[in-house]
Amino acid sequence: MSRYKEIATDIEKDIISKKYTYQLPEQFDLAKKYNTSRVTIVHALKILAQKNLIKTIKGHGTFICAKSIPDVFLNSGASENDGFTQHVNGSAEITSHIVSFNIRKPNQKEVKALNIDINDDVYDIIRQRILNNQPAKLEYTIMPVKLIPGITEDVLHKSIYSYIKNTLKLQIGKDDRIITADKSDAYDMQYLDCNSDDPVLCVHQKAYLVDGTPFEISEFRNRYDRGALTVNGSKS
Repeated sequence: MSRYKEIATDIEKDIISKKYTYQLPEQFDLAKKYNTSRVTIVHALKILAQKNLIKTIKGHGTFICAKSIPDVFLNSGASENDGFTQHVNGSAEITSHIVSFNIRKPNQKEVKALNIDINDDVYDIIRQRILNNQPAKLEYTIMPVKLIPGITEDVLHKSIYSYIKNTLKLQIGKDDRIITADKSDAYDMQYLDCNSDDPVLCVHQKAYLVDGTPFEISEFRNRYDRGALTVNGSKS
């Protein structure tokens, strides 16, 4: 394997393990760490950028990216689409593990999708759903803090939607969903025990309150062999 590919793989592991959560070290420092040239580091970072794991901003540095939002969500409104819920056969124990929970400033796509200001805060949440002690689903969620205040780790271990309805007394409306198939990425291999060639079923969602205000953009990545997705006519 080429040296820059080895370095890219190592940096990717550090991102997954949360050694780097916001920004990578300067290219000079990475070159020093890996005892290589800055050119090799640039090639390694290009690989990570192609995977949408990082973004380099000239004059500011290299930043860790959140999950991308499908462009169709940027201008879409509430729709009449049926919902999808994951189900399992028989009795099953489903628990949640919080992979990451941060409050940060939104990027431009999130500002547009959630109709918020660039200076507003958003929750950046990654949760792992565990089915009968086996990882089954990975959930990436972005929500505006000012609209959905008070989310804590305790809420995340239970149900965000129940918290919104029962504690905040907000009425949840319809949502837009796009379902796609994807290959496993580094997070899937880490948190869903996927192999590099395993397929993953992806559900991209934008959810609204009853007044049409968007309050969530998310991506759910499901293992192909644990649980299933079925259509239902009402929002759960």
